Amino acid sequence: MAEPRHAEPADPHGLPILAPPGASPALASDPTRALDHAHHAYEANPAPWWVALMWIAFLVGGAAYLVVNLMR
Repeated sequence: MAEPRHAEPADPHGLPILAPPGASPALASDPTRALDHAHHAYEANPAPWWVALMWIAFLVGGAAYLVVNLMR
């Protein structure tokens, strides 16, 4: 029987904790590990410009539809 795989220890340089290749990602979760009490760096994920353009077109089209059909 194969030995159980263990997650890599916490890196003092702030790099993420990774499970070994082929192992369950749950191994990287260690509830007994001490918290570093540092702020997490979340990267912004803004929507592309064309998504905003689609919303603007939808809203303008909806307003135009209402104006045209309410004038009848």
